[in-house]
Amino acid sequence: MKFLLNGALLGVLLSATGMATAADAPAAVVNGVAITARWVDRHVQAQVAQGQKDTLELRAALKQELVARELMSQEAQKRGLDQLPTTQDALTAMRQNLMIELLLNDEFSKNPIIEAELKAEYERQVKALKDTGDLQQYQISTIVLSSETDARSVMASLRAGQAFDGLAKARSMDPSKDKGGELGWFLPDQIAPAISNVVVNLSPGAVSAAPIQVGPYWHVVKLAAKRPYQVPSFDESKNVLQAAVVQNRRSVLIKKLSDAAMVK
Repeated sequence: MKFLLNGALLGVLLSATGMATAADAPAAVVNGVAITARWVDRHVQAQVAQGQKDTLELRAALKQELVARELMSQEAQKRGLDQLPTTQDALTAMRQNLMIELLLNDEFSKNPIIEAELKAEYERQVKALKDTGDLQQYQISTIVLSSETDARSVMASLRAGQAFDGLAKARSMDPSKDKGGELGWFLPDQIAPAISNVVVNLSPGAVSAAPIQVGPYWHVVKLAAKRPYQVPSFDESKNVLQAAVVQNRRSVLIKKLSDAAMVK
């Protein structure tokens, strides 16, 4: 029985070795550097996940692209670009980001977030909101433009009687244009300060007296309505709660690692 078991195990190992060898076999060799079949397969799988079909034509195109990328990578190294301090810094950052992502994925795969954890975070956030007192939510619409001149032109059209939602659909650069510029309900600290400082002093239905600059863009903002803050339900909050729990766990992990580390 022991002999048969070892024989069966050997067969499995040989089979696995054969698969590994096939996966590691070069799909192409570029100036002595192998592009493995496994590397091609990973790119194929990525394309399939986006709706492409795994065809010979797709594989040939991806193989050609990988060869081109390897050629350019080799040329960059020939020119010494990989040794530049800025390149080394970028590679270090990329490696750190990958390692952090792998670490967090490992942490959460071993200890998945459970419903009770989300509910505890929900209750904590609700209590914190209630402790802040009488909160107001603001329903905002905006028309986003590339220049102050365009923004003032839109404001002139508003004063002439044109509808805000119509101008948003015709002139705004923001995706909210499809909804006539409507963004939804916000607390003041959820909006860019330049906008929130104006909005909190507007009456429902009013438009900002002047265009508001945020970064490179100019906003014409309308306050549609305001109301006492309404706490969203647990189910409505799950995405936000998930993000909060992830951040909390990350902070706990960093503290644990810091306490065990020698940092000078």
